[in-house]
Amino acid sequence: MKMVLIGGGDIGRNNTKYETKEIDEEIVKLTNKEKPNFLFIGLASSFADSYYKVIKDIYKNLGCETGKISNKTLTHMEVVEKKINEADIIYIGGGNTVKLVDTLKETGMDKMLKKSGENGCVLAGISAGAITYCKSGLSDIEIIEGVSDNYVKVNGLGFLDYMFVPHFSSDPKKKDDLKKVLKENKSEKALCTDNCCAVEFNNDMKIIKSNKDARAFKAYYDNGLELEELK
Repeated sequence: MKMVLIGGGDIGRNNTKYETKEIDEEIVKLTNKEKPNFLFIGLASSFADSYYKVIKDIYKNLGCETGKISNKTLTHMEVVEKKINEADIIYIGGGNTVKLVDTLKETGMDKMLKKSGENGCVLAGISAGAITYCKSGLSDIEIIEGVSDNYVKVNGLGFLDYMFVPHFSSDPKKKDDLKKVLKENKSEKALCTDNCCAVEFNNDMKIIKSNKDARAFKAYYDNGLELEELK
């Protein structure tokens, strides 16, 4: 499968900077098509419409035809399946990972996504969207919901046998919580990715950066947290 897991970064919403240009360009390049069909899945976000409006302009400027799947689309699953089957790029946005994964499984979209990836579609995701493709992820869901102050392990769809950790350097506590989680799950390996950095899978693993200072690591537990920088 061709996959791009993005650690984070602003895309220009709410007057922020556009920080993921080189990553978006690489996603389009991976399709090997002049006018790829780009599909945005915004089911994790409460602001999916404004999210799509910005990402649509980015990918139109990169030569793509664009479309989206929102909560309204889920009332017509035949339309959802057609859109997924016709996509050259499927980009899952950020937001609530648990809600997103549950929705994908309940609707059968998880199987559709896997089939599409196996047929050559580029599967991309940012933050929660990137966690979705992996076995698990380190999420701020309990912090957002006021349950605890900890980053916790959440389940993904398992297309890749990794735990994905987005926004890795954005909060020093994330490293401490990752250590605790990996200590309890010693067989797991994590991919820890900063904002403006992505891990690409296309035969080999490759790191894409839209900021030269952004970094990515492979992490595991061996008498402590071990971090190996990926180049």
